[in-house]
Amino acid sequence: MKNKLKNFSSIILRPSLNKIHRFKDAHKGESCYIFGDGVSIKWFDLANFSDKISIPVSFIPFHNDFGKLQSKYFVLSQPYWFYPYQKTTVPPCFWWRNRIQREYRDIINSSRDKEFFINLSNKPVLSKKNVTFFFQKIHDSRLPDNFISNRINPFQGSVRASITLASYLGFSHAYLVGFDYTHNPARSLHWYEKGEGIVTPHIGYEEDFFKIAKEFIDITTVSLNGKTGVKNLNSISYKDLTGKDFYYKENTDLLNDKMLKILDTWPDYNIF
Repeated sequence: MKNKLKNFSSIILRPSLNKIHRFKDAHKGESCYIFGDGVSIKWFDLANFSDKISIPVSFIPFHNDFGKLQSKYFVLSQPYWFYPYQKTTVPPCFWWRNRIQREYRDIINSSRDKEFFINLSNKPVLSKKNVTFFFQKIHDSRLPDNFISNRINPFQGSVRASITLASYLGFSHAYLVGFDYTHNPARSLHWYEKGEGIVTPHIGYEEDFFKIAKEFIDITTVSLNGKTGVKNLNSISYKDLTGKDFYYKENTDLLNDKMLKILDTWPDYNIF
């Protein structure tokens, strides 16, 4: 029944989903950066990624140096993110007030020349001209039958959503920055949390997806040492890509005090 309701909703709301059609091949043949929230961001100077269009995922817009990026598109794949209250997914489960989404709304409101790709579940509480919704697949008859969204759930998580959208936009090469599960060694935790992260094995992370996606877009992950734990995924070190040495900054150097305190309201984050 749940799946039937989802399918019915996607049909009823197809006009909203079809808004994405106007972006097809808008950047055909270009390269881009896709920014995740991995802890490796703490070692990177965002100013060294200003030469290409960036597609930020999740919370990079809260970074103090975010303005140095050439950001034009944003991706938030989290369902129901813009609702005022959220329920924790790890026991003991409880409801908490989502103050972070209010800050992100301010970014949307102040960035009318940029496009935000948002999960369709947020539509009842988010209506802006610069928001394009997605859900389950891209319904576009111009796409080949073997396109990413016709073969695998393309919006199951940030890495899939951002790469699928980059391919749809026509980018021929995407550099993944801050997607630490693709690194070797892989690290967990986020750049806005305290510390250097925790080494956590993720060998083979999303290999099935990358195998399909690479038929349509070249993908290179940017890591500290230039190594990846994902089979057939290209990798490059930060220094080889930028020509600069990396250096570490703590989260208190990368966010202002107000944003640190707001992020600290999230039950699972270790901010201070």
